[in-house]
Amino acid sequence: MARMRAKKHLPERMARCTERWFEDPKANKGKWREVCGFPSDCEVFLEVGCGKGKFCTEMAPRFPNALYIALERDPSVCLLAIEKAHRAEIPNLFFIQADANFLEEYFEEDELNRIYLNFSDPWTRQNKPKRRLTYRTFLEQYKKLMKKGGSVLFKTDNDELFDFSVEEFKECGFELSEYTRDLHNSEWDKDNVRTEFEQKFADQGINIKRVVATY
Repeated sequence: MARMRAKKHLPERMARCTERWFEDPKANKGKWREVCGFPSDCEVFLEVGCGKGKFCTEMAPRFPNALYIALERDPSVCLLAIEKAHRAEIPNLFFIQADANFLEEYFEEDELNRIYLNFSDPWTRQNKPKRRLTYRTFLEQYKKLMKKGGSVLFKTDNDELFDFSVEEFKECGFELSEYTRDLHNSEWDKDNVRTEFEQKFADQGINIKRVVATY
């Protein structure tokens, strides 16, 4: 997949949205609720790989009492998501422009309640499964960062990645629910928010796979 061309005037545009993102997320480790002005008992949801922000800007308003944090590695893509949230003035949505490999540097143990993984890179090239965000080393990391009873909500268009992920979830002790290989024709579609990639794949006739993994 081609990388998005770097956006012009990125630093200036980011500076206009400073209330939406954190330049040093490590400083918030263990105190996200406090820093963002939320009660100490509120739930914290993390989306890993938020893309241009369609999903998070629609999901965060559905859970106004939860703190929603969206992470995106690509600076130009992250900028688009931040600007979208800035225009919408969503009070419980904040962003991190960072790499998912370093989540333990940004969050404390038991700090998260839910993690969204939407259309992550399937890494189908040979000898790359360890880079998948549902590989067991990532799953063990999620378990550490989530409170007991926390869930990973996973969606993909890729059959191989879905089958791989389901087995990884099981091996790491997650309980699976809301399992479907055709989300858009399932009972769970009524509450589903379609990402940009999701709509693109659906328009091509590709079934969307989804599962909720709870630890």
